[in-house]
Amino acid sequence: MSHRLRILFAVVLTVAFVAGGSSAAWALWAASATTTSSVTIGKTGASLTGTSAITTTFSSSVTTTTKPITLTNSGSLAGTTATTASVASGSSTALAQAVGVVAWPVASTAGCTVASTVGTGSVRGTWASLPSLTSTLAAGASAVWCTRSTPTTAAPASTTTSITVGLTVTTGSWTSGVAQGTFSLTTAAATPALTCTDHAGTYVEVAWPTSSRPMDTWYGAFVGPSASVMVGSKEQDYFGRFTLAPDQIPASVATSGPVTVTVKVLDSAGNATSTVVASGTITLFTQNNGKAVRCGA
Repeated sequence: MSHRLRILFAVVLTVAFVAGGSSAAWALWAASATTTSSVTIGKTGASLTGTSAITTTFSSSVTTTTKPITLTNSGSLAGTTATTASVASGSSTALAQAVGVVAWPVASTAGCTVASTVGTGSVRGTWASLPSLTSTLAAGASAVWCTRSTPTTAAPASTTTSITVGLTVTTGSWTSGVAQGTFSLTTAAATPALTCTDHAGTYVEVAWPTSSRPMDTWYGAFVGPSASVMVGSKEQDYFGRFTLAPDQIPASVATSGPVTVTVKVLDSAGNATSTVVASGTITLFTQNNGKAVRCGA
């Protein structure tokens, strides 16, 4: 039998089997269909860690927080991350709007500290409206973003906001489920204002409100970043005020313009505690070609 005749014979048999309901022909078709439908190309997935460490209570001594979060492509396909930030229902949107955020990619979590400078690729916003943290990741790879949160002067006192960060990974038209992480931000009670008295530009007197603390409690006046530089002499409630002249403000803090003065309770060694009793503003300026100081901004 020639090769052409053998092919023709096979075709005729196949048609006959199908027409007759042959189980052999049906089994061949069914096996092919099952094999095709079970092919798996890959899967998408997302994982988010580090958000809980952002939880902070801000105060005069804690004015910012810098923490890393890690975005992971937990799927088997390369993809691109996208994040969202939202305020939990019933939480303070006003505080979320008043906390400024800058975020930038870093090589590892160790590269995200208070001393870290903002790097390239940064995004800025608030926790009520933060641009997406976008990284392209291989399957199983992670990206670390450093976040720095700083409340503005508009932040309401004695308030808490709860934030949810959502992460998805997209590959083509496929998007993973949403991975979520949460944290909270809280502001301390409003700091009482100092009472300030001018003395013709030569010095000012700043007094703090009385309290139930013992009269022999020691206090210090502090200026500079995070109110870390003590100026003037320490005082007790018996006197109840500080005298500050222009030369007592270090040039490293300011040579002109407004300066915030914060009064803190001192411990037995004369060091500042975290207890802030009052805060206010004085201003350095020039008067009669010399240094001068006045109350207020």
